Amino acid sequence: MAENLTLRIKTKHGIETINSLTGASTIAELRSEVSALTNLSVESVKLLSGFPPKPLTGLDLATTLAELHLKSGETLIAEEDMSSQKVQLEKNYRDEVSNVI
Repeated sequence: MAENLTLRIKTKHGIETINSLTGASTIAELRSEVSALTNLSVESVKLLSGFPPKPLTGLDLATTLAELHLKSGETLIAEEDMSSQKVQLEKNYRDEVSNVI
């Protein structure tokens, strides 16, 4: 049985802890857990790791935490990815304009 990881998640509201994931858990599962903690949509969760913090972007959502070399006790930074909101707003605007035309 895989051992649970203890990950600290630093947000603009403080530090939270996630204990429900293992090395076999995926980026998608991590983002889902962070989304539940922060009340951000899964799509707008931006995670940073390491020092200096670097975004965990461009990764396959099926990538495991072990493949990222995340270890128990590490701190990740969770931010709202404003670019995903901007893209969604632009899409909504285009949809509205096309409905008018």
